Amino acid sequence: MASSHFLLTAASGAIFGSAITAAGVYSPSVIQGQMALTNFHMVKSFLAASACSALIVIGANRSGYAKLSHRPDSSYGWFAKYDANIVGGMLQGIGMALTGACPGTVLAQLALGVGSAWMVAPGCILAGVAFAKLGKHMKRTTENRATPGEKPHRQEQTVQDKTGLSTTSTVLLYELLCLVMITAATFLAPNGRHRHWLNPVAGGLLIGIAQATSVLFTRKTLGVSASYADAGAYIWNVIDPKANPRPGMSNIVFASGVMAGAKFISQFIPAAASETNPPVGALAAVLGGFVMVFGARTAGGCTSGHGLSGMATMGLSSFVTVASMFTGGIAMSLLL
Repeated sequence: MASSHFLLTAASGAIFGSAITAAGVYSPSVIQGQMALTNFHMVKSFLAASACSALIVIGANRSGYAKLSHRPDSSYGWFAKYDANIVGGMLQGIGMALTGACPGTVLAQLALGVGSAWMVAPGCILAGVAFAKLGKHMKRTTENRATPGEKPHRQEQTVQDKTGLSTTSTVLLYELLCLVMITAATFLAPNGRHRHWLNPVAGGLLIGIAQATSVLFTRKTLGVSASYADAGAYIWNVIDPKANPRPGMSNIVFASGVMAGAKFISQFIPAAASETNPPVGALAAVLGGFVMVFGARTAGGCTSGHGLSGMATMGLSSFVTVASMFTGGIAMSLLL
C-alpha cells in the first residue's frame, strides 16, 4: 500500500516537473524578467494554471472525490493578521529575484543542468534545516479559543467568508479576473526579448493538467516547499534521533519526481537546454535560495502551494502571500 502511494506521488511530481519545463517557467531569465516587469511569460502561465486549478478544486470538492480546503493563515502575532504571510511572501519574492528560481523550479533547473541551481539548492536545503529547528519557536500567538459560554469567533479564511458570495460565484469571478489579467498582460505588457517555444497560456494549461493529476493520484493539491523542511528535519533526525522525529517521505518523493519529469521532458524540448549559465553570483544564489525557502515555509507555502493551489481554493492567506511575493520580488529587482 505504501509503495503504491509513493509511486503515485512520484508520478504526480514527474508530471508537474514536465509541465513547468514545457511551459518555460523554470527558466531563470523568465522569472527574473517577470520580477523586473520586462517579461510577462511567467504571470500569464501562472494565472492560466491557477484558473484551471480553481475549476479542479471545485470539481473535486463537489463530487466528493477529495476534500481540498484552503491553507490556514500564517499569523504569528508579530504585528497583524497574516503577518507571516506578508513577511514570508516578501522574502520569497526577494529570493526569486536574486536567483531566478522558486522552490519548485530550482528542482527542474538542477535536472536540466542550469549552473546557478547548484548554488541555489544548498541555500534552499540550509533554509529547510533552519526552519525545521526554528519555525516552531517563531510564533508568538496560539489559536484563539472561546471562553466558557462564549460562541467561538468565526474567522474569515476565504474570499467567500469575506464577501458573502457563494463558492460558485466566487470562482466564476476569479476565472473572469484571470482572463482579464492574461489579456492585459498579452496586449499591454512587454513581451520580453526571449520567446519560448510554447504559448504561456498553453503552458499554464499543462500545469493545470499536472494539478488535476495530483488531485487524482494523491487527493492533494500541488506544493513543493515542504520538501525542503522535511529534508531539514531528516538532517536533524540523523544528528539527534531521540529529540527529532523522522518526517514522512511523501514530500521528498514528490520533489524527486519533479526532477525526473523535468529531465525526461527536456529530451524532447531543445529550448530547455538553451539556458545553462544565467548571470547569478554565488553569494546571491546561496543567500537567495535561503531567504526564498525560509520565506516560503514562514508563509506556509510557495508559488505552487499558495499560488497555484491556495489561490484556487480562494484562501485569503494565499492571495496575501502571492501579492507580498510579487511586491518583494519587484522591489528587489528595482534595487538591483
